[in-house]
Formats: sequence, C-alpha cells, structure tokens
Amino acid sequence: MNWKAAVVLLLGSLVACVQAQPPAGAPAPPPPAPVAAPAPAEVAAPAVAEPSNRRVSIRTATCGTYLQLADDDRAAATMFYVGYQASRLGAKAINVAGIPATEAQAIRYCEAHRNRPVADAFRLALRTLR
Repeated sequence: MNWKAAVVLLLGSLVACVQAQPPAGAPAPPPPAPVAAPAPAEVAAPAVAEPSNRRVSIRTATCGTYLQLADDDRAAATMFYVGYQASRLGAKAINVAGIPATEAQAIRYCEAHRNRPVADAFRLALRTLR
C-alpha cells in the first residue's frame, strides 16, 4: 500500500472518531435542573375507602336492600348468601355453574317480596335448584 494512501486512511479514521466540539465562543448548555422531592407536607396520602362499621343482620337483611346494592356489592352478597345457605342446608359441595341460576331465582323472589329476608330468597333458590 502506498504510504500516502495509508496516511489518508489513518487521518480519516481519526477524524471520524473525534466528536465535534462547539465553537469556542458558544456557552455550554446548562445542566438539567435536579428534580426536587416533594416536601412531606405536599405528599397526599392515597384515598382509601374505609369500611364502615355498620352491622347487617344476616337473617333479617331485606330483599329490597339487596336489590338496591351496586352490581359488585350484589355479586359479593350473592356469593355470601349462597355459601351461607349451602352450609345451613348441610351441602358438602356447591355447583359453581348453578350460581347464576340461583342468583336469578333469588332476584325474582326479591322483586316479588321486597320486605322479606334475602336469606329466605337464597334458601328457597338453593332448595329448588338442588
């Protein structure tokens, strides 16, 4: 290889490795501002819904109250009453596939008898569907 070509290749390699420097008269960009942590007084505690200490009588809660529950609350109450009544009836197992039919029958009973206990609605529904 020609020594002139070798020098040109070497210089080209060195130039490619050197990063471009800002002009001498240009000021350097300021460093990013540090992110300050909020003061303890500024940190808000997450809102946590406190469960109320309200007591509900399992055997006398009415169908009307059950029907007024939000969907999630009604689903939780349904699971509770299915387990409660299954235990009272001496069941050793619960047919999980039958829970929606049990709930539907209990809701129909409750719509017809709003002042009756919701426990009765699930007792009758479970007896019917056994």
